[in-house]
Amino acid sequence: MMDRTHVLITGATGGIGAAVSRQLATLGCHLTLIARDAGRLSALADEVRAKGGMVTEMAISLDGGTDFDTLVRRASQCNGPVDILINNAAVNWFGHFGSMPDQDIAALVETNILVPIRMTQAVLASIQRNRRGIVVNIGSVFGSIGFAGFPVYSACKFAVRGFSEALRRELRGSGIKVVYVAPRYTRTAFNEGAVERMAQATGMAMDAPESVARRIVDAIISQRSETIIGWPERLFAKLNALMPRLVDRGLIGKSRQILTHAPGNAAEQLPQEEKQ
Repeated sequence: MMDRTHVLITGATGGIGAAVSRQLATLGCHLTLIARDAGRLSALADEVRAKGGMVTEMAISLDGGTDFDTLVRRASQCNGPVDILINNAAVNWFGHFGSMPDQDIAALVETNILVPIRMTQAVLASIQRNRRGIVVNIGSVFGSIGFAGFPVYSACKFAVRGFSEALRRELRGSGIKVVYVAPRYTRTAFNEGAVERMAQATGMAMDAPESVARRIVDAIISQRSETIIGWPERLFAKLNALMPRLVDRGLIGKSRQILTHAPGNAAEQLPQEEKQ
């Protein structure tokens, strides 16, 4: 089913991105891997090629000034029209909101909202001609439940979930599917440092990136519209949609715990191009 399918993945060198790339390669997909760290990207591409996968690598830092149309044309020239886009690149920030620098607010909004929207628009121009294809947006549980210490990140992931929902409705009947997957805490470099210490202290459930990648690939194959990873997280997401004040009360204690581990004036900027 996936053999020779051209998949374009942003944030490919992150823990989840790399795990997804490896798993799709074993299914015979042709991969275009995009990430900003050329060394890590080359190492991942070599690893996939050694297993027989076909890979095109593009070392670029995606931002509002990126020429997305040219990027997609280059990918299509190498591997044919894009069949599946996986918007995985992201940046996080953990700390007290009052101490968040303006440039970090702008970076989160640009990388987490503008980049996947612009990338999707560029790819749609290609896949609409074939009347088939899949857009996969990797969100977060924080896109259904806003958490203290992550107000801007949560806002961005709410936006990605809303974008996915609206685009899915717009494209209904076109042959193009929109898949949204929301991981919970994942053990990757994206969550090292203060976030990892907070997660351990508050007892957050943790998933390995390979496990999350399997859920993403399953969602692609089944073309499942929305997947929230983790049973308690799925329940709280539903409760938060129906009874947010109840969830407010339930999170009072955890919010206090989170904020005791949240950096203040020396807030940490976490590594980019991975997913939670």
